[in-house]
Amino acid sequence: MEKREHWGNSLGFILAASGSAVGLGNIWKFPYITGENGGAAFIIIYLICILIIGLPVLIAEILLGRKAQKGPVSALRSLAQKNKTLWVVIGSVFFLTGFIILSYYNVIAGWSIGYVVEALQGNLGTFSNAAEASQFNATLISNPSWVILWQFAFIALGAFIVYFGVRKGIERIAKFLMPIFFIILILLVIWGLSLDGSEKGLSFLFKPDWSTVRFGTVLMALGHAFFTLSVGMGVILTYGSYLNKKDNIFFSGIMIALLDTFIALLAGLAIFTAVFAMGFDPAGGPGLVFNVLPAVFSQMPGGSIFASLFFLLLSIAALTSTISILEMLVSTLMDEFKMNRHTVVILLSISIFILGIPSALSFGELEGVRIFGLSLFDSMDYLSANILMPLGGLFIALFVGWNLKREEVMGELFSGFRDGSGNRKLANSWYFLLKYIAPILIILVFLSSIGIIQ
Repeated sequence: MEKREHWGNSLGFILAASGSAVGLGNIWKFPYITGENGGAAFIIIYLICILIIGLPVLIAEILLGRKAQKGPVSALRSLAQKNKTLWVVIGSVFFLTGFIILSYYNVIAGWSIGYVVEALQGNLGTFSNAAEASQFNATLISNPSWVILWQFAFIALGAFIVYFGVRKGIERIAKFLMPIFFIILILLVIWGLSLDGSEKGLSFLFKPDWSTVRFGTVLMALGHAFFTLSVGMGVILTYGSYLNKKDNIFFSGIMIALLDTFIALLAGLAIFTAVFAMGFDPAGGPGLVFNVLPAVFSQMPGGSIFASLFFLLLSIAALTSTISILEMLVSTLMDEFKMNRHTVVILLSISIFILGIPSALSFGELEGVRIFGLSLFDSMDYLSANILMPLGGLFIALFVGWNLKREEVMGELFSGFRDGSGNRKLANSWYFLLKYIAPILIILVFLSSIGIIQ
């Protein structure tokens, strides 16, 4: 069995975990659901939800991982006070969730790399309206060769990084990519703010219109606050298992949540200032990034350059999330079957690529195939994001809040403080939210996701 690795320092963990949280959800999903739900009012609700549901579960996952020093399945087995078999099954659900997510996540991630190449070739600067950009996107993603090529390229890139382990692979690439990510994002924000008419985008993002808020808006904010932090599938738990006892869990969790939220807001700034300045519809839906933004870039000087930067930004965000999920899967198999890292990475990557092919082809060759009315891609997304991830987050909250003893939890939480004490009032508030509030809200999100409540 290989000796368990650890992060070189807490900064490496924070950057890697932030990279995991900062994915397509921040650059692709957050802007379009903000656009569909009225802008600033949605953002305020979303920030509250991060505080009362996302952050408590995030800290709980880090705590579980560091305490067990193992991946999801082994961690729940070793820490369960009772019903060990049940918790092993639940840990296996984390593995299944990550496996399914990666299979279709790499399809969209592959598009982002493909769009970088298209932008560099000057193919994204020729659209006079969103309809032309949408047609261009439809042509690309219905081409089997194009989608499978970039899907394969993306999973291969992620596998190459994870192959070299925690310090030499994941931590090293996180310290390299995350600063580049921030620089590109800041450049795009400055560019967006410099455009005539950008003030309309600022007003949309920061001047709340409460008349747009419905119960469904709150549920959407709850759901996204939960999913954006990568909780509920064992990824943060796995990254937490590489922490040393001297690392401060509370501080790390807060920093990850702050970075994730800050980046989502910056992405909104970069996108909506440009969208409003060029007179496009902010409620562009899921196609906002691939169907609307290329048309936005086409309408301005230097659009091809900024299109290249934007889709490079999207690719980096997707890559950091991909390697985190893949590492969770690798860690689980290494812990459970005492397998060699290199062998596991290769076998998993091939399996994920094969499973993802139907999702990749669901926009073209297999477009007519439906499961309960959903395309193959959408059915995989629905199963993982709407069912498995909420259940995973619920089980994390229940395990730490109800299965572990309170003094055991607090002891682990405070071991990273120099004097072993820390802020007891803050810790008690966190524990209350995790044990009582988070489970209720997660259940609401779950019931909304499966259509029981609207």
